[in-house]
Order: sequence, then structure tokens, then C-alpha cells
Amino acid sequence: MNSDYLSRSVGRVIRTACGVATAALLVAPSAQAQIVGFGRSTAPMYGGTGVSPAPANPFPPMKGTYAPPHKAPDGTACISVHPSTHPQVINPKIIDQIVTVNNSCGQSITVQVCYTGSSDCIKVALTGYQKLQRILGISGGSTAFGYEYRELY
Repeated sequence: MNSDYLSRSVGRVIRTACGVATAALLVAPSAQAQIVGFGRSTAPMYGGTGVSPAPANPFPPMKGTYAPPHKAPDGTACISVHPSTHPQVINPKIIDQIVTVNNSCGQSITVQVCYTGSSDCIKVALTGYQKLQRILGISGGSTAFGYEYRELY
């Protein structure tokens, strides 16, 4: 009798959990922007130094997948990212891989910069018309690196 009561209780819990999960799926909007962390983001932009650029994707994302990038009134992009490298003073064989992020618009924008194809990222929060230089990472002698960045909403 005890095992019968236990199996009915477990069955009730499973049915309740399935019902809640199904309701959550039905309520969720069907077309959302790309999610990174807890917010929306733009499509990734690629760049680098000493590496060939990432090839263009022949299959563009479905419309509405990504949030639109911030634009200036003249239609140009607000965010630009430029890579550079700098040897460390103590040991010149260790190279700082640096990105300079420039916001040419009056609004505050947060940018996530990652190594290409990696989850090794930094977030750079810029106020209007601000330019910041950040170290993306370090390397043992290599001045070549690729990056991708996204604007976060």
C-alpha cells in the first residue's frame, strides 16, 4: 500500500511539471531576438589582426533573429572595434591582445567582445561618444587574433 501511494504521488508530480512546461512553451513568444545571457543582441561582427577575416555567411539569419545595431542619424554604425597588440614590458614574448571600442553616438551602449568562435569574452559598457581600450587576452608570442563583437540590449 505504501508503494502504491508513492507511485501515485510521483505520477502527480510528473504530470504537474509537464503541464507547467507545456504552458510555458505556449505562452512564450515565437519570434524573439537572439538571446545572449539575459538580453537581446545584434548579429556578430568579425575582425582581427594578422588573420584572414571570417567568410560571409551564405545563409543570412531569419528576419527578427537579431536586434538591429545602433545607428547614428546619418545611418552609420555607432560602434566600431579596432584590434591591436602590445608586448608586455617585463617579458616581450608575452603579447597583450587589445581591442579599442569606440561609440560615436550619444547613447550608452554595452558591447560584448569575444575571441572568434569562443565563449572567452569581455563586456565593455560605453557612454555616449566614449572610446575605451581593453585587453581581450594575452598570448605567448602571437600577434594574430580574431574577435567577434555584439551590441547588447
